[in-house]
Amino acid sequence: MQHRRILPLALVLSTATLAFAAIRPLSQEMPQPTPEHAQILNGVGVWEGTLTSFMGGAPAEPVPAKETVEGIGKFWTQSKFTCNFMGMPYLGTGCVGYDAKNGKYVGTWIDNMSSYLAVMEGEMNEETNTLVMRYDAPDMTGQMAAHRIESVYNENSYVSTFYTGAGEGTKTMVIEMKRKGKGAVEAGSDKK
Repeated sequence: MQHRRILPLALVLSTATLAFAAIRPLSQEMPQPTPEHAQILNGVGVWEGTLTSFMGGAPAEPVPAKETVEGIGKFWTQSKFTCNFMGMPYLGTGCVGYDAKNGKYVGTWIDNMSSYLAVMEGEMNEETNTLVMRYDAPDMTGQMAAHRIESVYNENSYVSTFYTGAGEGTKTMVIEMKRKGKGAVEAGSDKK
């Protein structure tokens, strides 16, 4: 019965959002992208590499991984990440942007192995080109725990190291990727 209420609610919310955008005073200036938004959009493209998991006492064997990142306008990216994780097909997707008002990078993540929506917030260390994102999510036991991702970016590669637990935490995973293709293609565009 509840699923029948969700679709009408989603339609009402999306219609209300469009209506708000349509009646916004024309004199109100549209927000402009910042250098942080441009930095995020540098990640648009196709990436290939490996995911190495250190969880569950299993041997740390890298598995092939692929990520496709598309731009959503001038403010956001959307990622689709696939690999085999713990012997099963894994699909995750997330959005990353920059909240100029609060001076924080923001993101979301969902995947096919969890019903949890991770909502992240973080900052970029300009000296080391490292983006640190923090969020709370269930750990491998199902208990809520602090999580941290430290991603070091170069023009055509990145390494993301994942930690679980308070303080320094425990390293749980490393993703190492190299760019295979780049194109400033917006999601929904017919120029793919």
